[in-house]
Amino acid sequence: MPFKKQSYQPNIDAGLGLIYRLNSLWNKADFAALEGDLERWNFILDTIYRNLLYRNNLDIQYEIDAQGKPMNILSVELVKEDKLIHDWYRKKIRTIKIKRLECIKKRDKIGYFQALDELYSIMGQKDSWLRKFMQERGLYLKEVEFNPANAMFGG
Repeated sequence: MPFKKQSYQPNIDAGLGLIYRLNSLWNKADFAALEGDLERWNFILDTIYRNLLYRNNLDIQYEIDAQGKPMNILSVELVKEDKLIHDWYRKKIRTIKIKRLECIKKRDKIGYFQALDELYSIMGQKDSWLRKFMQERGLYLKEVEFNPANAMFGG
């Protein structure tokens, strides 16, 4: 029996899929944090960040020819504020990891554990920033709503 050609349209809002994906990632991030797996926690937080950028436009710089038409792409950047904050965390985490490695080389146990504590603290801060970032985009359920269906659709 031949199938009729139909245009496919999902019957559930695509944003719901994003919310499920983000909630799954947050679950993994929480478990990694609880296990003290800071590397895994950081990778998961970066994945959450990438998922939250779906609505943001990119800042694309083109090389323009004599007729005013784009020839080549010179650069592709994320929106400045989001990129600045994420890059700050990335650099801060890298600096602390280098400090921790230097303490291992010097066999400085006190310095190592101080760096580890500092890394844990900055990771918690990054985690909190991403949760607020998600809240700003309206991707969290309402905190006071008991029915998830009403919370997501403002009912």
